[in-house]
Amino acid sequence: MITRLQSFIEKHLGQGVKVENALLLTGGASQETWRIDVEHKGSLTPYCLRRAKDSESEQALDLGGVGLMVEAELIQAARSVGVKAPQIVALINEEDDLGIGFLMQWLEGETLGHKIARAQEFASIRPELARQCGEQLALIHSMDTQPFLQAGSLQKMAAVDFIQQTYDQYLSLNMQQPMLDYTARYLLENAPRQHDYVLNHGDFRSGNLMVDPNIGISAVLDWELASIADPAKDIAWLCVNSWRFGCNEFVVGGFGDLDDLLTAYNANSGRKISADDIHYWMVFGSFWWSVCCLSMGNTYKTGVNTSLERPIIGRRASEGQLDCVNLLLPQSFEIIPDEQNQALLPTDAELAEALQAHLKDNVAPLLSGKDKFLAQVAANAAGILARSARFNASAVRQANNRLQALLGDCEPQEDLNAKLCEHIREGLVDLDNLALQAHLRATVEAQVLIDQPQYVEFSKRGAG
Repeated sequence: MITRLQSFIEKHLGQGVKVENALLLTGGASQETWRIDVEHKGSLTPYCLRRAKDSESEQALDLGGVGLMVEAELIQAARSVGVKAPQIVALINEEDDLGIGFLMQWLEGETLGHKIARAQEFASIRPELARQCGEQLALIHSMDTQPFLQAGSLQKMAAVDFIQQTYDQYLSLNMQQPMLDYTARYLLENAPRQHDYVLNHGDFRSGNLMVDPNIGISAVLDWELASIADPAKDIAWLCVNSWRFGCNEFVVGGFGDLDDLLTAYNANSGRKISADDIHYWMVFGSFWWSVCCLSMGNTYKTGVNTSLERPIIGRRASEGQLDCVNLLLPQSFEIIPDEQNQALLPTDAELAEALQAHLKDNVAPLLSGKDKFLAQVAANAAGILARSARFNASAVRQANNRLQALLGDCEPQEDLNAKLCEHIREGLVDLDNLALQAHLRATVEAQVLIDQPQYVEFSKRGAG
């Protein structure tokens, strides 16, 4: 890698330069981000390398992606209209033997969403970030879409196109999740029919925004999900609960108010996007993220990607479903009580809890880097097993009782969950059916109790 990088850097930066360091910073779903330190005449200059993964480990994910060459074009076009984006230095060609990707300017700033939303060093700039986001989005939505349409590199997509694409991905997984079927029907039946079509960044959120504690947004990164679509979709994605990092009182990224964002956006774009427009696309964002989590979990089930992270991410699908519940069916639910087990031997839950404590308290502190992270992931997995041992049996019994009452006559061995999904898909049950809504709320919240009881929307309502 270093040898090939050296040749690539010399070709574009000239002789006499030397690659001193090449550090893989992140390995996302389909792409890698590297920091490349280049020495020239005694001084080091950092660059950022975006590169497609060598493996085909994410073939099971089919939820969009424009490719790195188009991403580079988007970044260059964005800079030309004033969007804060890094300068593209060079594109990787086939002869470089480095795969697919590009080298760009290194910019300083923080991308970790929880730090931006919580850390004291960002306290003074946080009140400005929602306004800055609105200004950046207005610039992005002013970009000329014609070159990308003519080249066929970006798709023009209506709301129903996004919903159907995501729903088809969910159906291909053959996982029966009634709340996802319910949400898909709601989205298809309530899709906005008239709106502008603008260039959407597609993943404009904390994590893809670089923030300087003194000036605010210093770069908009990761354009791989770009499309030409409803501007409200781009705005709403930043407001999805998954990207608030526990600071749910601030709708925009966990750091700002929606009114500030919309005021700045509308003033700079000349549009009149409302909070009602945003609500629909927030439902979609939660739906999309849940399906994405299921898809990543499925790569573990099928053996395509056996990383420990994959099944844990798969279990996070319940979080997105809970966000859909709270956006569409915001009513109370009584948590399943902890079952008491008087067995003399340690129960399955107690064994899993002991394993979780050992991994968290004894193993993880001895490790560093990726090994420490994986030990923490393993501790999370043990915690899920412990809660499942305590709650799952009663959750299943209660769910079956609700399903039998909802569906009427049922065969003893019938898969009631699959039958409910079929009824929702075929329109055999009304979305306003109160028994259906109550069952979906109870089922999703019970699953989150097992998967992630600290999830902000769950704990906000006094559930643990």
